[in-house]
Amino acid sequence: MPAVSHEENLLQGKDQLLEVDTTAFGDSNPFSGQGQGAQDGPPPPYESVIMHDGTRGDTTVGLSHFEIVVRDPVKHGDNSMSAYVSYKVCTNTSLPQYKIKQPEVIRRFRDFAWLRTRLQEQNRGIIIPPLPEKNVVQKYQMTTEFIETRRMALSVFLNRVAAHPALAQSKDLQNFLEASEEDFAIEVARANHESAGGANAAKKTLSSTLQKLKDLGQQTQNLVSGKHTDEEEDPDALIVTLQTSVMVQVREYMFQLEAHLTEAHRQAQRLIKQQGLLGASLAEFGTSVISLGKFEQGRLADDFINLGEKAESLARSSQEQAGSLGVTFEAPLKEYVRMVRSAKAVMADRSLALGALQQARADVDAKRTKLAKLRGTPGIKEEKRSEVERELNDAQHRVEAAKDTYELIVRRMSQELARFQTERATEMAGVLRSFAVAQASLASDTAKAWRTLAPAPSSNGAAR
Repeated sequence: MPAVSHEENLLQGKDQLLEVDTTAFGDSNPFSGQGQGAQDGPPPPYESVIMHDGTRGDTTVGLSHFEIVVRDPVKHGDNSMSAYVSYKVCTNTSLPQYKIKQPEVIRRFRDFAWLRTRLQEQNRGIIIPPLPEKNVVQKYQMTTEFIETRRMALSVFLNRVAAHPALAQSKDLQNFLEASEEDFAIEVARANHESAGGANAAKKTLSSTLQKLKDLGQQTQNLVSGKHTDEEEDPDALIVTLQTSVMVQVREYMFQLEAHLTEAHRQAQRLIKQQGLLGASLAEFGTSVISLGKFEQGRLADDFINLGEKAESLARSSQEQAGSLGVTFEAPLKEYVRMVRSAKAVMADRSLALGALQQARADVDAKRTKLAKLRGTPGIKEEKRSEVERELNDAQHRVEAAKDTYELIVRRMSQELARFQTERATEMAGVLRSFAVAQASLASDTAKAWRTLAPAPSSNGAAR
């Protein structure tokens, strides 16, 4: 059997541990490759996640265990910062752990925000679907349009969580969907108290984590330039450095994707606004032409009135489509801008986990050095050496725990990035197809409407 070189061993270890690779981006990946680890079957079509009237569509692929509708928004308080909107969350589920199969609960936006934060804490490495951004100005105004837009976005959020194979089993989601308002408030208080200790511990290690990330960046540069240090001879350190090199490419792709999606969303908003303005202009034109027709007499009067009525009819169609595009075209683009940011947050969490692992390893090295000095110093009490040995043992356990956490996040990220890219490609293709069909239909209807007013040409080319 041929000998295996040290470099080949490292690369084999990298392949086993580095499951987050550029193949997670499928055919649309700028690095090429085929996606791995995505959920079987296509994602639910966007129109099945949320419809304009708050009801579900007929297609519910991937949502076999849940049907969730956010409806009946109710405004509480006057137009002040203390005002808020409550929503009725109606669920139909077949999961056996639910005590109620068709629960209906009342929740407000802060409850949705708590659920998302809790899912992030309990499912590191998983891309948590985004919530709509907070808007202080619009919250103060509380317009009907703002409330309806938020209601639809909250429904999308819940259905995406419920469609995720891991998040659908979350106890926090179950509490959110079926607990009474009183029981839910108690659960929120309990969970917040439980999370407080972890948050304080994270703050204590933040500065050291950032320093380790800087060191890791230098390791990556050394790898690219061909430089080596003693630390890089450690197989684990080399594997992590290789992972980081790949993640730099993925992160750059995500930054560019966010920029392009943001610009596409901005132009979609502009297009919808212009289409709405076109409809308004057509309506005003139609009204003015009908008035002119009433001033005229005979055939000319009829022609003006017919023209005005067609213009008003097309104005309604244009304005209706502008409203529809806001839901079926602009909203999905906006949501995927938020989804990319959620994916970037998972990548940032992976970096924090790596920093925590590096810090834990540095702590072990420091304690080993301390123990070696004690062992080499005459007259040191055995109790002192035993205490440092216990500290070293505890530090080694922390390294193993940090390593397990880091590797769990890396494995989950591989599946999540592949799932994200597969769903995004499928849904965006459907969104663009629906947009094209809608535009073609409106153009066809417009041409037919105007054609009914145009005189048909005779055989010699003259109008009849």
